[in-house]
Amino acid sequence: MAELEIGKYPLIALPLDDRDLESKLSQAKSKGIDLIELRIDMFSSTQSDYVKDISRKVKDSGFGIIGTVRSVEEGGLKDLKDSERIELFEAVSDYADIIDIELRSERLHEDLVKLCRDKEKFLLVSYHDFEKTPSEDEIQEIIDRSSFGDIIKFAFMVKDVEDVGRILSVTHKNRDKKIVSIGMGDLGKITRVAGFFFGSLITYTYIGESVAPGQIEVKELIKELKFYGLRS
Repeated sequence: MAELEIGKYPLIALPLDDRDLESKLSQAKSKGIDLIELRIDMFSSTQSDYVKDISRKVKDSGFGIIGTVRSVEEGGLKDLKDSERIELFEAVSDYADIIDIELRSERLHEDLVKLCRDKEKFLLVSYHDFEKTPSEDEIQEIIDRSSFGDIIKFAFMVKDVEDVGRILSVTHKNRDKKIVSIGMGDLGKITRVAGFFFGSLITYTYIGESVAPGQIEVKELIKELKFYGLRS
């Protein structure tokens, strides 16, 4: 399996497109970010050679890479055909440590399981709901259906404290698995730090402009993680 150590300590991921890449990589290095999530669906070009070149630059800068070609149904910017998405996943796979595919993208599952097994990458199965936080039983069903992956990520919109409680409760009950749990929106921000105490493995941050509701800016996130003893 991939060299990246998952679960040894809380990992911080920074989603990036290809804009101002060198400047943002330099800032990310100075802040102690562990992973760059390459949002390939947000790139100015989705030509395979271009994607490989960007991926190589990020890897050479010393970061782990999450390769993501997000579907439009879950926040992606480009409406790509399945064959185009597979081609882009293949392009990033030589450099990525983790490949992110949505649970809803069922037609791609078989191909990406094979790709990750052949290239010894982690397969992250993700699920996003930008409207609500489901019941505990529904969240557990999502986790169970995602079990073909190595890492399971779910992100739900938080509207009240009960939503926070459900997210953290289900995370704790599944802490024997590799879980990434996120509450979106202002009330969900606490999950992006507290989630580590309940078994979540990765949190996502931003430099400049957030790509998801409720993300905590990197400087503030690092401050919070240090305050709670999660980063030195």
